[in-house]
Amino acid sequence: MTEDPDEPLEGDIGPAARAVRPAEPEPDPADEMRRYAAEREERRRRTNAVSGRVAAVLGAALLAFLTYDAVRAAVDDHAHGRDWIYPPGVVAAVCGVMLVALLTWVVHRTK
Repeated sequence: MTEDPDEPLEGDIGPAARAVRPAEPEPDPADEMRRYAAEREERRRRTNAVSGRVAAVLGAALLAFLTYDAVRAAVDDHAHGRDWIYPPGVVAAVCGVMLVALLTWVVHRTK
């Protein structure tokens, strides 16, 4: 008999099994809350970053389409002798400026 009779066997439960194994330290509730808050903040930042990219792409696509459509309408109106500067020309210019501003902002943020 080489084993100590007071040593708990593997798989034993009860007071003797805990006496031999060191007890795991209790986690500090404040540390757990700080860790949880930091993880939540990191998830929120990632989600906001993805949402911002999607919104920028959709906004750029919309502005590009509006600029294209307004330029096409201005060219068509000019070809038929109608007023082409005020309604479609101004809309094309405003949408084009907004598109350039959006793309500049996106490039600036990625640096």
